[in-house]
Amino acid sequence: MGTFLTLLTGGGLVAVGAAVGGLLSAWLSNWLGAKRDERSYGHEQEMAREARRQDRLDQAYIELGMYLSRYADWARSVQPFWGPVPAPDPLPPAERWRIETLVAQYGSSDVRQLLEQWGQKASKIDNADRVIRSVEQSSNPSPEIDREALREKQALPDYRRAMDEAAEAIRDQIRRELSGERPDAAQITAAQAGTVSRGRTP
Repeated sequence: MGTFLTLLTGGGLVAVGAAVGGLLSAWLSNWLGAKRDERSYGHEQEMAREARRQDRLDQAYIELGMYLSRYADWARSVQPFWGPVPAPDPLPPAERWRIETLVAQYGSSDVRQLLEQWGQKASKIDNADRVIRSVEQSSNPSPEIDREALREKQALPDYRRAMDEAAEAIRDQIRRELSGERPDAAQITAAQAGTVSRGRTP
């Protein structure tokens, strides 16, 4: 009994306490290390996701820029003042769908809204061309349609200029976003999912 009391009040108790403390310290160290590993892994995963998203955004905007350039060539070929100006080869529907999907999935709301506005400008050129062609192909157009065709032909330069300005606004927004600037939501408040024009496309 005396020996047992001696152990409790002497070095034996200290040794037991030290052992328990060592176990607790090791467990805490392992637990903290596991938490650090979890945070590090989560951060790496987030960085990888962000890199993939940025790659897809870059690809979407490259494809969109090529589309805008192609459509600009088409617009210059429509009822040219001096001509004829050859039109680019028609864009396959699957290619247009792919560009539309990329922009819808990864493009910013600002770019999509600007693209919607650009599409409205491009549609005016397409509609003007249809009216003018209908008169050119008609053997006896009505005076009203003839006057409308003349108005549209006179307006075509302004339509092209407006479409070019809208395309440049898209490119400016893309440059800002790819350089790291946040989209300016205050400039464009109606964030709608824009689509590539479904008119007579090149």
